[in-house]
Amino acid sequence: MKNLLLGAGVAALVTVPLSADLKYTTHMQIEKSATSTEKPPNPVLGMMADGLLKQMVPGGAADIVYLVGDKGVRIEFMQPAMGQAAGTIELVTADGTMAFLNPQQKTYWKTTVQAALDGMHAAGVTSPEVTAKRTGQFETVAGTKCEVVTFDWKMNLPIPESARASLPPDFPKALTMTGDGCTTTDQYLKYAEVVAKGANAMMTAMGFDKIAQGGLVLRQKMDLMGYQMLSAVTQIGEEAAPPNAFEIPADYKEVPMPGPGR
Repeated sequence: MKNLLLGAGVAALVTVPLSADLKYTTHMQIEKSATSTEKPPNPVLGMMADGLLKQMVPGGAADIVYLVGDKGVRIEFMQPAMGQAAGTIELVTADGTMAFLNPQQKTYWKTTVQAALDGMHAAGVTSPEVTAKRTGQFETVAGTKCEVVTFDWKMNLPIPESARASLPPDFPKALTMTGDGCTTTDQYLKYAEVVAKGANAMMTAMGFDKIAQGGLVLRQKMDLMGYQMLSAVTQIGEEAAPPNAFEIPADYKEVPMPGPGR
């Protein structure tokens, strides 16, 4: 689960120099769907959906601040989200290294994009099946024009083959989501190109590349078994990053990567 949440948290890897830095804030929230009448075919699937979404946004809502520059990507979790505690700072460098900083304890731990992918594969998590379609409809999110893209997302559950024969016939075999997003078409294109080049492996593994459609996703709605996960950029603009924004402070101590339940 931790590797899946890490995959969801990786927004970009920078591989080419930029003339400026891009800063944007995304607001995420989970809520019961007011219109959905869909019931899970098996109570287990409903429990899994509830558990997954609560791990994504434990408090029901969270703000995440992204800073993209030529040295890497800085992601600051203002509230608990995507498996990270409030205040956590994630640094992602061009070589795929991910460092997670705890400013309160002045510690950090490291992993890599490839290690996260390997962990997902070792746990039996396969790449989802995703279909996405541009609608030709446009919106304005945080002052930026974007096109609405609809999508369907399906990921097979990592059930060992040896266990499948003993499961009830109606036991769920996959997790499915439907939704739509709004992706940029002409503004901030150089940043979208950086995201596509640098984070291609992780984005493809999670199916985000098809949803992004070559742009930056500014708004997204995902429906999962009676729940909605909503995210939207509330502020976005180019500005100079603070000095050392993409570096681990010298007085921080490296600690092991947290294990399950930690």
